[in-house]
Amino acid sequence: MVEEKCSTELIAKVVQEYTGVTRKHAIGEIIRTLKLDSENVIASFGEDAALIRNGNDGLLLAADGIWSMLMEADPYWAGFCAVLVNVHDIAAMGGRPLAMVDILSVKDGEVGNEVLRGMADASRKFNVPVVGGHLHPDSPFSAIDVSIMGTVKISDVILSSTAAKGDHVIAAIDLTGRVHPSCALNWDSATLRSAEEVRAQIEVMHTLGEKH
Repeated sequence: MVEEKCSTELIAKVVQEYTGVTRKHAIGEIIRTLKLDSENVIASFGEDAALIRNGNDGLLLAADGIWSMLMEADPYWAGFCAVLVNVHDIAAMGGRPLAMVDILSVKDGEVGNEVLRGMADASRKFNVPVVGGHLHPDSPFSAIDVSIMGTVKISDVILSSTAAKGDHVIAAIDLTGRVHPSCALNWDSATLRSAEEVRAQIEVMHTLGEKH
């Protein structure tokens, strides 16, 4: 039996060299251009979702666009993931997702239908509605982008920016799953779980936020 040693340094190196990270190096310039201080913005760039003060509570706001490589490989799964990753962004902050809006750009009507079918299935599974958005029906390409709003008590929010030496690290991962057949970079556990199971998993993150 071969024992595989995986050091913190090796993990950091692999993450830094991962294509999903390296292709986003331009984010630094975007932050320098767009960041604006506001008394109601508690946390923004660098977190899974922005935290906005709303009285004594917090609103969480996030958005994700789906990689064109995934859209070309499997439009249904791209639509499903557009919902899934946004719900997970809110959960990662210790919040509860409320609703989503989308921007759908369509070159091919059949592709658009498959994207919508995936979004609808994920929306029902996570019980988070899509309540509006925008459609480009004659785009030269097909793309799906989704934005989500959630809620969280400000005292319970889980921030990555406040991590410090000596903190406990909790990895919340569903190991019951598979590498998705349409994309080797995607770990799929959600389609193998019932709606009740995935909703309970999201609620676990809210509980962690309350207790951290």
